[in-house]
Amino acid sequence: MRRVMTGLVGAAFVLIGLAPVGSSAPAYATTTTVVTIQFDDGSADQYQALAILGSHGLHATFYVNSGFVGDATHMTWMQLQDLFAAGNEIAGHTVFHTNIKKLKPDAARHAVCDDRVAIFDHGLQPESFAYPFGSFDADSEGIVQTCGYNSGRGVSGVTDRKVFAEAIPPLDAYATRTPPNPKQRTTLATIEGYVTAAETHGGGWVQLVFHHICDSCDAYSITAANLDSLAAWLQARASMGTVVETTSQVIGGPLNPPVPG
Repeated sequence: MRRVMTGLVGAAFVLIGLAPVGSSAPAYATTTTVVTIQFDDGSADQYQALAILGSHGLHATFYVNSGFVGDATHMTWMQLQDLFAAGNEIAGHTVFHTNIKKLKPDAARHAVCDDRVAIFDHGLQPESFAYPFGSFDADSEGIVQTCGYNSGRGVSGVTDRKVFAEAIPPLDAYATRTPPNPKQRTTLATIEGYVTAAETHGGGWVQLVFHHICDSCDAYSITAANLDSLAAWLQARASMGTVVETTSQVIGGPLNPPVPG
């Protein structure tokens, strides 16, 4: 295993020899709940997470579109490097936020692979991928794996009815499942409920996907104050066995070389 898991103080876990195809991911004890805070699209307002999460000793995964980095509404490469240096993960989301399921293979490989190359070229280490719009199929999964990613994330599948969390390791590392993406009217109690539901149903992996940190600037947004409150709440749950990790820490596996599209 390339890296040693960090931030798991107070969480009992075991490593066993079970992992999804293409990954050397560790498997946690069934009673452990792992939360990953994720941000899609690399919007400029997400840079606030550096201070907010850092004040609670937490890290997140940022899925960015390399073609938009540095424009008027997105983070710069320097800001992404700041996040990475602080322990956050910078991951891929296609060059221009493209629905790769609708593309022909060559175009899809360009969107995914060349995005990863661009991120690598700026000194970052993209290991994880998120499908724009949560849209993918078996061919999409194959392209994401071919481009060197260790995982691919959708935007649904955890229903809090029959499925309360993604498994660790995931049932399919290239089709990982999440609760509904929080919106500006989603309460903290609802978001925290995704975590407690997992805790009370055997544990697992809860991916919380955010898009903007602002006060009602977008339908998919959370205020800075609410993000801070959520981070404080998660930090306190470490003593109960619930921990926060980046996507790559949960999935494991090697840092594969970039593969041009």
